Amino acid sequence: MGDWDFYLRTLSNSARDSNAANNPASDPALLQAVKKLYELCKAENSEDLVARAYPQINRLFQRSVASLSESRTTSNGLLLLAILQFCLDFGDLVLHDADPSLRTFFRSCLSREFADPVVAEATIDFLNVNKKKLLTSFPTLLPQFFPLMLKLIAWNGERLENSFLKWTCQFW
Repeated sequence: MGDWDFYLRTLSNSARDSNAANNPASDPALLQAVKKLYELCKAENSEDLVARAYPQINRLFQRSVASLSESRTTSNGLLLLAILQFCLDFGDLVLHDADPSLRTFFRSCLSREFADPVVAEATIDFLNVNKKKLLTSFPTLLPQFFPLMLKLIAWNGERLENSFLKWTCQFW
């Protein structure tokens, strides 16, 4: 549980650090902490761990979204995608409706970071991993943001074409 406490403290301390609080994506340790907490929650299959991590992760999401307009870093998308994965997989345990968070990601983050090839690839991977859940639980989300997905592919071209086609074939 030492790792668990370390990563949870990392998130907690980031709220007190003025730089990380104002621009969470500027601290790569936060992305690492979210990913590790996700892995630990998945491995332990513990509702208690999820319940303890969720408030910190949710606050980090809110701070990240609030910093989008001021941020010049492109790692916001990666951090938000890691948080969204946590919310999709564990949201039922903590009564988190992921729909507003997903819409916020597409509307506020991806609409700014679509030209970043790392964020674009991570987004397509996220969509492929979660396609079934997204289509069944959030059926209006993907049609609403499909034009943004086309823009993402137009900017990032051949590199993402196969992943995008894999996603769209199962989408339609």
